[in-house]
Amino acid sequence: MPNGTRVRLHFNENPYGVVPEVRERIVQELGKVDLGRYPDGEAKRLCSALANYAGVNPENIVVGNGSDELLQLILLSFLPELERVVIPVPTFGMYRKGAELAGLEVVEIPLLEAFELDVPGILRELSRAPSALFLCAPNNPTGNYFSEEDVGSLWDSAARVIVMDEAYYEFGGRSHVAATERDPRIIVTRTLSKAFGLAAMRVGYLIAHTASVCKLQNCRQPYNTSAAAQVAARVVVEEAQVQLATVAEMARLRQWLIRHLGDIEGLSPLPSEGNFVLVRVEENVLGHGARDLHARLEHEGIAIRYFREGARLGNHVRVSVGTADECRRLVDRVSCWARGGN
Repeated sequence: MPNGTRVRLHFNENPYGVVPEVRERIVQELGKVDLGRYPDGEAKRLCSALANYAGVNPENIVVGNGSDELLQLILLSFLPELERVVIPVPTFGMYRKGAELAGLEVVEIPLLEAFELDVPGILRELSRAPSALFLCAPNNPTGNYFSEEDVGSLWDSAARVIVMDEAYYEFGGRSHVAATERDPRIIVTRTLSKAFGLAAMRVGYLIAHTASVCKLQNCRQPYNTSAAAQVAARVVVEEAQVQLATVAEMARLRQWLIRHLGDIEGLSPLPSEGNFVLVRVEENVLGHGARDLHARLEHEGIAIRYFREGARLGNHVRVSVGTADECRRLVDRVSCWARGGN
């Protein structure tokens, strides 16, 4: 593979991981874990740390093995009330996967121009059968927040459950947590895999009204997070001020990517509130557009996301924000090719 180590710009990870001073504390605390004992099945210390960070009560928190498990848990918990899941697309693919695993009908509503919500279309489908609605804020892979007016209209709908997926909350800064206090239908999910750099430990959490938390806890598997994961998650959250210093650097690099990719003929990066950038690729770039750009970068050891499925994103790629060196390497290679070089 040319240029040595593979550059991972396809999974929206934090390229800095856990910062060294926080990692050192994690290692110290892991040394105290009794490997012969089951972890705390309720993850009480972790829930307390998360509640303090999110500004809610620990009773409003449920912890899971990544947010993927929590998305599935929500559907299973409300399954007797549901017939279908309504999903604006394009968005995170695990919403469909979770609905299919739960045996629910999936109704996809295409986003409008500029990737905005088709509110009338969604409302129409929500009124036809008992439904769950999934909204990603900011949306992955498009990077935009939906307008508050549109989201509010959907909160007033007939949906039985409304999931606000805030996996990229720290990068965009807009939260819907306050809505969970007044409406048991609204559930906010978050992850420690992105801004907190803890993807390897698989820890997510949700915030919900106590009435919903009761339902969720009744369906949650015991010991769904390991003792090691609970320790690592608690420490990064307690050290949030230190750990999240990487977010400002990633936001700077996100804008750098948007600016410099936009300077390359045939590429049109979209504004983003996540730690990634969606880029439209003209068909005349590198032969066949997005597919060839993805393939050539893969050959160079640079992994980006190419959307094979669906015509809407067939001419797009998604680039995660990497380190400064990784971002520069990507831009340099694509610029060279665009100029006709090798």
